[in-house]
Amino acid sequence: MNLLELKKITYKYPLAEQPALKNIDLSIQKGEFITLLGTNGSGKSTLARLMAGFFKPDSGSVEIQEGCVPGIVFQQPKDQIVASVVERDTAFGPQNLDMTLAEVELRTIECLSLTGLSDRASSRTFELSLGQTQRLALSGILALFPDLLILDEVTAMLDPASREEIIKLVQVWNEKGNTVVQVTHDVDEALRADRIVVMEKGSVIFDGPTESFVQNREIVKKVFDDEVSLYRKPLNQDEIEKKEVSLLAENLSFSYPGREIFKNLSFSLRKGSLTALTGPSGCGKSTLFECLSGLNLECKGKVYAEDRPALALQESEASLFATYAADDVAFGAKNRGVEGKALLERVKNSMEKAGLPFKDFADRHTFELSGGEKRKLSVAGIIALDSSILIFDEPTAGLDPQSRKIMLSTLQSLAREGKTVLFSTHRMEEADAADIHLDWQTLSKEADAVQEKAEGLKEKLREMPPLKNASILSSLEKAGEALTAPPKIPDSPVSRLPASLKVGLFVLLAVFSIIPYPLWVSAIFLAICILYAALAKYPAKRAFVTIAKILPWFAFFALIQFAFFSDSSGSKELFRWKWFIVTQVKLENLLKTFIRAPSIILLISTFVFSTEEREILDGMAAILSPLAKIKIPVRYAVLVTGIIFRFIPLLLDEMRGIVKTQIIRGAFAKARGFGKLKILIPLFVPLILQTFRKAQNLADALTARYFS
Repeated sequence: MNLLELKKITYKYPLAEQPALKNIDLSIQKGEFITLLGTNGSGKSTLARLMAGFFKPDSGSVEIQEGCVPGIVFQQPKDQIVASVVERDTAFGPQNLDMTLAEVELRTIECLSLTGLSDRASSRTFELSLGQTQRLALSGILALFPDLLILDEVTAMLDPASREEIIKLVQVWNEKGNTVVQVTHDVDEALRADRIVVMEKGSVIFDGPTESFVQNREIVKKVFDDEVSLYRKPLNQDEIEKKEVSLLAENLSFSYPGREIFKNLSFSLRKGSLTALTGPSGCGKSTLFECLSGLNLECKGKVYAEDRPALALQESEASLFATYAADDVAFGAKNRGVEGKALLERVKNSMEKAGLPFKDFADRHTFELSGGEKRKLSVAGIIALDSSILIFDEPTAGLDPQSRKIMLSTLQSLAREGKTVLFSTHRMEEADAADIHLDWQTLSKEADAVQEKAEGLKEKLREMPPLKNASILSSLEKAGEALTAPPKIPDSPVSRLPASLKVGLFVLLAVFSIIPYPLWVSAIFLAICILYAALAKYPAKRAFVTIAKILPWFAFFALIQFAFFSDSSGSKELFRWKWFIVTQVKLENLLKTFIRAPSIILLISTFVFSTEEREILDGMAAILSPLAKIKIPVRYAVLVTGIIFRFIPLLLDEMRGIVKTQIIRGAFAKARGFGKLKILIPLFVPLILQTFRKAQNLADALTARYFS
């Protein structure tokens, strides 16, 4: 019997003009290893999600063997993370399968070891690189021991060594009798499968053994093309030496609290050349690029350059915030004063260079694009800035071979136009197409040579300190930290409470916090919250800093109330100056606010500090279990609660991505004070759209881990 069978499947996304899948017939047997191939936008990811049961087809039928447990690793790894700490995230799925604590711990340790993350078990998930996040997403699904493992480009962000480890892991998983379906653009990965399915424009155009695929030269060329045919010959050493140095990095270092990412990295870039940077996944390449572009306030060392580098972020989805593709590309150029016909021409040119023909993509909604098309669009937005120094973080990740070829050719062309171009890659053939290849392991050994160069170049180049507006990013990151539990929750009377009592106590206090009551009762409630925080061992300094940041805003709004709002209670007037009136009731309300606000902040912060995500969900389920007995769908209330507590940090992270792109494209260049707020207002529309998308993705992630 087939493990999974699709018959005459057709599916069209809402608002899309064309079906994503058309008349698909596909049978999968137990123990098969299948590769799904096709160009970007051909329907591979849609088919993978349909196999995993995330939506029903518009027509046709899906038949799955009884008892089969599918598990899918999404194309965007961050969308699959459901916990704030690495080991908790991997443990989430097994916990939902009602395993014992010992079984959950065993699976967690085993899967983190298999994916090379055992040394990061206590790390916060937002501290991981995108490649490490991809491994964590795989670890969380492997912990389910799925009968049907579906992988949507899980090695796209990994270095060759890590990619090989994951491929071998998948092969071993398959050899144990498990079924694997992988989506990939890598020829070596594809040929390790027993069977290959090729898609084009939503339809299957080939389905057969790997040997038959290899012999079908027409299909092979359609899928993989000739990856080196358009690459220009790199510059020779003499030509490179003649180029002027346009950027100099001197002893750059960066650390998280208690963990060093990199130290004393030094190198130079030359005008009119293409430089490739390679290194292991998670070594810090993306962080280094943010240091070079001025986005990281915590980076130590100095950067000298002829111009501020423009960075195309690795996480392409966070780089897109306009509704339409052409508007997104135009955003940065507009901020630099380009308008009218010149703006239109620049947008057209940038989209063509990135492999998105203007006539086909200008009016496309950004959220409708495939993962590869979104990456091309984010690159086009940076090209449109026309900066003299351009940095691209993994610009070919997730692209099909033909698109990779076009992207590399574009980077070479930009360099030949006189620009300084730096990009990161995990593909050695791409690094070989560059004029200069920087290896991560050697960057710290260049310090002396760079120091000599720096002395002679400081007059020609300008020092590029971090951007002042990058402080917005630091604030958002700290806000995210404040809303998540620490990697190791301190042992305390509160942390030892059962999940139901933890959540019940919080709900009771939260309800009490919103009930109107006299000033003296407010003071008692504050004392209770302080006791609650003390019993949970919530750090007093952290509480003080959080409250100190919030109270000035309450003071500001209180002054507005005194100045512009009348008091209709007839209370005694204490002070008057023109429109500024202080009454006894207004003063009492102000005092209540200054007592209740810290109480609520302390209550929420302590609860988050002392409670794991899983405990929140278990506690809610336990409290609402009596309602479940009378057929009330408690699961949805628990699901919403889980989404809220996981979603706020996710949303802040999403906002950081949007703000990064805004800063890179010049949105905050001249804004000061309330000017920043004015610029932030347009963010709310894309942020709301991203909120709905993230909410759906998080719900999918919980479903993929069998949360119910």
